[in-house]
Amino acid sequence: MNIYLVGGAVRDKLLGIEVHERDWVVVGASEKKLIDKGFKKIGKDFPVFLHPETKEEYALARQERKSGIGHKGFEFKFDPTVSLEEDLLRRDLTINAIAQDENGNLVDPYGGIEDIKNKLLRSVSSAFEEDPLRVLRVARFASKLKFLDFRIESSTFELMKKISSSGEIETLSKERVWMEAEKAMSSQNTEVFFSTLSEVGALEKIIKIKSLNLKELAKASMEEAPIKWSVIISGNENLEEINQSFNAPKEFKELSEVSDQIRVFNEKLLSPENIMSLAMKCDLIRKPERFFRAVKASSYFGKSLLENNDEWKIIFDLISSIKIDQSIKDGKLIAKKLYEDRLIALKNYLTIYDN
Repeated sequence: MNIYLVGGAVRDKLLGIEVHERDWVVVGASEKKLIDKGFKKIGKDFPVFLHPETKEEYALARQERKSGIGHKGFEFKFDPTVSLEEDLLRRDLTINAIAQDENGNLVDPYGGIEDIKNKLLRSVSSAFEEDPLRVLRVARFASKLKFLDFRIESSTFELMKKISSSGEIETLSKERVWMEAEKAMSSQNTEVFFSTLSEVGALEKIIKIKSLNLKELAKASMEEAPIKWSVIISGNENLEEINQSFNAPKEFKELSEVSDQIRVFNEKLLSPENIMSLAMKCDLIRKPERFFRAVKASSYFGKSLLENNDEWKIIFDLISSIKIDQSIKDGKLIAKKLYEDRLIALKNYLTIYDN
């Protein structure tokens, strides 16, 4: 039985990038042998095990054969006869098909080290086109490694276009698509992920989006993922459809909706009534932090009715400080009086724009 470190851990070590998790492949072993050594099986589709002490993932070496459509349309062979080279052959990119043995020696049968030197994202074999998820993965790696000037090798780019036109992209689950998108949004150059998908014809198969705000997204490169998502889809009339297409989590969905409300507000006249309308629509009083994050997202589109984003915090403090008149007992009258008092406070504050 031989054990090798594989995938991202080897790649990132060679690139000088911090390694966050390690994956291992086991050659010449059976499920029983690993279980007897105390490993715990967790994989459903193929044998993946947790190490009894480190809890890192160990997978039996395997081969794949296309047997159906989509990302899950594969049959697997995993037994002690599968070699390391056969296991590495099934991987997407050469830079992800490098292994390291227990003595630190590198095994690189498909030229991954040379591609790292040449800063190329190149498919391992023609079997690349069998899995539509690889289009999204390569786009994500192009995004992640943009800061090192990596580029997609031309024949790999053509394979991505071929997959995108085959109808298999549409078979990917919303969950898998979102997983890749969210990972891409954790990198500095998220715009590369979306522009690559657009260039190979995959993006239009995933979502119907008219405005892809790549220039604004590039400016927001250091922001957190939910803010980036709001920047990406802002200005599109079908926000709900886009969020559903990606199965975006509630936090991302709500922030994008509030951000778009602020974008619409910035197209109007600055008035106490418009400020109060926005505050009520976006639930500013109860959820101020969400609102302030949405303000940051909308700021990447340039136009703002207020001179700076901190003014929204001043406005929040102003309108939230106005208390209910305890002498009024009728609920509707309370709401009316509270609204009127807040309008007066806003009118007084906005006089700074009249001077």
